[in-house]
Amino acid sequence: MPRFSIIKAFFKKEIAQTLRDKKMFGMIFFAPIIQMALFGFALTSEVKNISISCIYSQRDVLAQKIETRLLESGWFVSAKTAERIDYSKILSERKAEAVLVMQSQGLLKEIERGSAQIQLLIDAVNPQRAVQIENYVKNIVSQTVSQELSNTAVGLATPIDLKVQILYNPSLESAFFMIPALLGFILCIFTVMLTGISLSKEKESGTFEKLISSPVTVWEILLGKTLTYSLLGFIVALVMIFASYILFGITVKGGILKLLFVCSIFIVSSCSVAIFISTLAKTQQQAMMGSLIFLFPALLLSGLIFPVENIPVYARWIAYINPLYYLLETLRNIVLKGGDWVVLIKNCFALGLIGTVLLIFGVKKFNSKL
Repeated sequence: MPRFSIIKAFFKKEIAQTLRDKKMFGMIFFAPIIQMALFGFALTSEVKNISISCIYSQRDVLAQKIETRLLESGWFVSAKTAERIDYSKILSERKAEAVLVMQSQGLLKEIERGSAQIQLLIDAVNPQRAVQIENYVKNIVSQTVSQELSNTAVGLATPIDLKVQILYNPSLESAFFMIPALLGFILCIFTVMLTGISLSKEKESGTFEKLISSPVTVWEILLGKTLTYSLLGFIVALVMIFASYILFGITVKGGILKLLFVCSIFIVSSCSVAIFISTLAKTQQQAMMGSLIFLFPALLLSGLIFPVENIPVYARWIAYINPLYYLLETLRNIVLKGGDWVVLIKNCFALGLIGTVLLIFGVKKFNSKL
C-alpha cells in the first residue's frame, strides 16, 4: 500500500525543484504559449498570398479586369515581373508561383473570332497549392469573362480556352514535395539535437573539465563534437536519396554535388544553434528540451507543412531568419527544378549569413561559459 505522506513529500520536492529552475519554468509555460500563437495567428492551411504574373497587352481592357479581379480576391498578389519570352524562368527563379499569359491581340476580339485562349503556367512543387491555384484562376477568369460578355453583344456561350501547364511536378505527387523537405529536417535533427546533447553530456558527466584542461583548443573541441554528427547526417541523407529513388522514382535533377554543397552550408548554421543551446543547458535533458523548442517552430515555419506564403506579413520575418526555410526551398529547387543558380546563390548567401552570425554568437557564449 503506497504511503501518501511520502508521495506528498516527493510531489512538493519535484514542484519546488522544477519551478526553481528558470530554464525549465520557461520551457514548461512559455513554449506552449508560443506554439499556440503560431498555430492561431501565423499558420494556416488555406492557400493565399499566391504570387502571380499576368502578361497581356496594356490596351486589353478585359485582361486588365481579370488581373484586377485576381488581386482583389485576396488569394493573389502581383509578382511584379517584367514581360519575358521564357515564362518558365519566372517560375524556376521563384519570382512567381503562376503566370497567366493572355493574347496580345485582345481577349474580346479573339472571343468574337471564336479563338480566345489563355495560358496558365503553375509551379507545382507544392501539388496541393498548385491544384488550388488552378481552381482559383479558372473560377475568376470564368466569372469575369461571363460578366463582361453579358454587357456586350457577344453571346454568353462564346468559349474561352484556358490551357493549364503544370511545371516541375506534372503528376502532382506529394512525395516529390515532401521527400526533399524530410531530407533537410533529418539533417537538422542530427546536427542540432544530437550535437547539443553530446556537448551537454560532457558537462553533465564532468568530463568537460578534463577536455578544457587538456592541450586542445575550443575550436578543436567543437569541431570534434560536431563533425561526427554532421557526417552521420550526410550519410543518412544519401541513404534517403537512394531510397526515394528506389521507392518513389525521385531523381535529383540538379545533381548530388549541388545538394551536398547546400547541406554543408546549412550544417554551419545548425551546429551554431546546437553550440548555443549547449551553453544554456546544464544537463542532457535540458539540451533535448532546448533542441525541441528550436526544432518545432523551425519545422512549422520552414514550409515543410504550411507554406510560408500563408504566414501574415507581420510574422513572416520569423521564417526569413530560419535556416531550415532556406534549406528546404533550395533542396526542392535542386531536386525538382535542377537547381536554378539565382535561387541557389540567394539562399546560400542567406544560409551563410545566418550561420556566420550564429557561429560567432555561439562560440562567444561558449567561451564565456568556459
